[in-house]
Amino acid sequence: MLIAGAILLAAWVPAGPPRPPAPRALPGWALYDRFCLPCHGTAGDGRGPAAPYTRGRPRDLTQGSYAWRSTPLGQPPTDDDLRTVIRHGAPGTSMPGFDLPAAEIDQLVEIVKAFAPGAFAAAAAPGAPGAPGAPAIALAPPPPPDRARGAELWSRHGCASCHGPNGAADAQAGKAMARPPYDLTREPLHRPRATDDAAGRRRAAALSIATGLGTMPGYAGALTDAEIWALADHVVALGGGAASADRSALDDAAIAADRTARVVVGQWPGQGAPDEAALFGGPVPPQGPPPAQLAPAQASLDPQQCARCHAKQVREWAPSVHGRAASPGFAAQIFARPQGEVASCLGCHAPLAEQRAEGPLRQTGVSCAGCHVRGWTRHGPARRSPSLLPLPGYPLATLDIYERGDLCLPCHQLPPRTAVNGKPLLNTYKEWLEGPYMRRGIQCQHCHMPNREHTFLGVHDPDTFRQGIALSATARAADGGVTVVAELANVGAGHSLPTTPTPAAWLSIQLLDRGARPILGASATLRIGRDIYHDGTRWHERADTRIPPGGRRTMARAWQAGRTAEATLARVTVEVHPDDYYEQLYERRLAEKLPPAQRALYVEALARARRAHYVAIQRDVPIAR
Repeated sequence: MLIAGAILLAAWVPAGPPRPPAPRALPGWALYDRFCLPCHGTAGDGRGPAAPYTRGRPRDLTQGSYAWRSTPLGQPPTDDDLRTVIRHGAPGTSMPGFDLPAAEIDQLVEIVKAFAPGAFAAAAAPGAPGAPGAPAIALAPPPPPDRARGAELWSRHGCASCHGPNGAADAQAGKAMARPPYDLTREPLHRPRATDDAAGRRRAAALSIATGLGTMPGYAGALTDAEIWALADHVVALGGGAASADRSALDDAAIAADRTARVVVGQWPGQGAPDEAALFGGPVPPQGPPPAQLAPAQASLDPQQCARCHAKQVREWAPSVHGRAASPGFAAQIFARPQGEVASCLGCHAPLAEQRAEGPLRQTGVSCAGCHVRGWTRHGPARRSPSLLPLPGYPLATLDIYERGDLCLPCHQLPPRTAVNGKPLLNTYKEWLEGPYMRRGIQCQHCHMPNREHTFLGVHDPDTFRQGIALSATARAADGGVTVVAELANVGAGHSLPTTPTPAAWLSIQLLDRGARPILGASATLRIGRDIYHDGTRWHERADTRIPPGGRRTMARAWQAGRTAEATLARVTVEVHPDDYYEQLYERRLAEKLPPAQRALYVEALARARRAHYVAIQRDVPIAR
């Protein structure tokens, strides 16, 4: 018995503290996947697929190091600090505020802490500064503003040695830092805050001065609270002219970095998610020989064979822009091009390895297999339709990316290096990322694949375009003349309208007489779109009159007395040319000497583009007198 007891005692090892749960195992992971993963990544390391396009580098949550805290420098933030960041976002950066219920914000806080359990566990130890339950740094109520004292403290305590005498981050010491101070005169204070009024900015500056940021020490204890508030007054005054930049534009650093990092067109740029990267992170490899257990329809890459089980989806896909991605216009442009250039274009227009050779399969464009089949394994979102019978011999892998907007990123967002006037030629994902829909969890699929439909409707569909706009107009006669004001608003698109340089919409006004006949010389037109051209060497932008999400474009025109006396109506029209840029391109190419086969493709492409014109709205407005 003694020997047996000794053996049992030797085998017993005291249990250590329980291992903290992985972020993916927590209840809030679905929220993180929808709202946070695009920037912060699957691993929480700040290398999500949106990271190349954000203003400000997404924070690496695995480090447990945070700038905006109420705790001393070197300590992790409190739960309330994290709630503030999630709820209010960081002005001047791509971090939005999320208007979520308190319980959901708490779940996201737990996810954030789970990426760096060691840092938060150490802070939670009894007596640790800034630990939950321990007092964080708190400032006395703000006294009356005193910028003059703040300016004196700015010089006396060496703030100018890093930030520069006027806060423009132009001091030599600041320039030598790995992450130089940002320019207070141009950039708004980034610290999250409930309001962005003078009081909110003052409190944000005071908290940052008190707690410290990065290499800047915290001054709580070194300065009195009154001195900290006075310094904050000076900082806020220095930034009196600061304003948030166009959120859809990229900063110069991101554009320069991409020229060396080379984000690849048509490839998903996220890291730390091997399953998702295997699907979209590079050229699609050949499928190889089909496994013997697959039925003939399952062992085919032809969408018509997919239709045997997925008839609804194929019917929706066939006339879509995806189903027609290898159009005559596309074929004409790659005609006799070098193989390397063709392969680059096919990465988005016909992505399967088996489509690289000319033939019927290439004509299927972005087909079912292009998005869903790798190595003869199907991939798709979870929760398959109950109307589909299970097929145990046909493997299926489900991935969350199919319900996230970054699924669309590789082909609907060009890299930063293509920027013209700070915006890539194709900037749809960035526009969505910075717009009002992302922060509400509304993905590309919600609008372009509602109820998982495979129609991919957009600017080519009149009803879809109409759902995105609202037109208002007034017409008034005075002093013998007529004034008409027409306003077009983007009320339904989560990106600029229209988003790419390809389409154009024309907002036009025409005065009509009593017989509803046009009055000669009483008309005006405004082009809405991004007007670009290539001079043979590089791209240029003539104008960008697109309408951002929630924005509006106004046209006001006045005609003096004359025949306008006969005017009784103002006809306001919105006409859309979905392929306007390519129409001009096709016309220029057809003016050149071309091989007959290429010419025929351009002729067909131009005819298709012209047939796509439509009037989205036409409204006759009575002229008030």
